Amino acid sequence: MTPRPVVHLRGKPSSLMFGLIERLLRSATEIVLDVPIHDMVVGQYANDLAFGEASIFTPEAKPLSFGHRVVMIGFGPFTTEQDDSIGLDVDGVELILVTPAGHTGEVGSDWVDAHVVVHDLIPMHAGGGWVPPALTRWFDALKAGHSAELANGGEHWWVGEVDVADALVRLLISKEPFPETCKMSGRRGWGEDQTLEEFQMLYRRTTAGQSGSFGIEELTAAPTPKIELQPLMVSESLPLTVEANRQERPDLSAIHDALHAADGDGWRPLVPVRTALMHCLAQMLEHSN
Repeated sequence: MTPRPVVHLRGKPSSLMFGLIERLLRSATEIVLDVPIHDMVVGQYANDLAFGEASIFTPEAKPLSFGHRVVMIGFGPFTTEQDDSIGLDVDGVELILVTPAGHTGEVGSDWVDAHVVVHDLIPMHAGGGWVPPALTRWFDALKAGHSAELANGGEHWWVGEVDVADALVRLLISKEPFPETCKMSGRRGWGEDQTLEEFQMLYRRTTAGQSGSFGIEELTAAPTPKIELQPLMVSESLPLTVEANRQERPDLSAIHDALHAADGDGWRPLVPVRTALMHCLAQMLEHSN
């Protein structure tokens, strides 16, 4: 009988961590969680644990061992009391660090086996350091009744948390190793003005729905911004023009190749940006009340 994958999740609770937990619970996996998160999952996902194939353990019940994978999300701390003096230095354990882009210098990555850098993630929930600063800034301004303003007019490669979590789990339950370094992002570039327009429209509709007072603007179907799909890797021969290189898209070839080796499919985010923004905004509103 083939042994089930054993995945340890480390780091402070965050939206992405719970996104990984939800998807791992749907697979035949042994999940190891620190005590506070373990107890929360036992209560919150009782039905998944009762009728699914996954099992969860504390680090004490399932200590690090050969063949295990440790996914460290965010900025730490990543060790527990059960690690004793050895820490994470256990033979045959794959150490995978997942951090948001722009914060990679906050945690050294020279001691890990793989480092995944996620660009422009739209999380399902607030907190944990993953909400993009632009969305927080715009939300605070709109909530206060002010106009939301552009920062630098740059470009974003938005990707929903669901797609990131799904891709990570596809690799975790496979026998394929993670690439030593890889980047994840959406494949379509969004101008900051396009994102702000979308965010403001969703904010108006959500708040109107909460109050029950819809106007013509909220009831009119909003057109989807025209966003072109970009290739996995920008060609080095592409002319350095303002149009072609307003902000170069992260190289997605490493994650695409790893996913293709794992299950025959590559990196193809499916969640529309509008949907991801809507979920994130709903949570921001809920936590602000």
